[in-house]
Amino acid sequence: MPESPTDVSAGTPLLTRGVEKPQTDQNAAKKINADPPMLSKNVQKKLAKQQRFEVKKAEKKVMAKEQKQRDVERKRKEWEESLVDIFEEEKAKLLEPRRSVRKERMEKRSLEKESKRERLTVVREQGQNVIVDL
Repeated sequence: MPESPTDVSAGTPLLTRGVEKPQTDQNAAKKINADPPMLSKNVQKKLAKQQRFEVKKAEKKVMAKEQKQRDVERKRKEWEESLVDIFEEEKAKLLEPRRSVRKERMEKRSLEKESKRERLTVVREQGQNVIVDL
């Protein structure tokens, strides 16, 4: 019996199953690498230095953020530990100044938001004053 070009187990023709997709990613990468003009050694050094600087800057930013989080967490723990051993009356005395400062800060923010909202509504109603000098 002649052998059929179809694989019985897969149900697909053998000829189409062996064909691979064209490698567009590699072709595109070759085109990208071929497109930029040859850079001088000095320019290459400057680009490498700039890239190193950007990497360092990003690392420093991450480190600073982590340090800030650790400091905030440490201060919070210290504050909570200081409140554990204190009686209720003393806790109230310690918490009152913090509450008042927070309340003032929140009031200031709300006033700023309100003034911004008013300013924007006035601008929206009146429009921009544009003078065209011909």
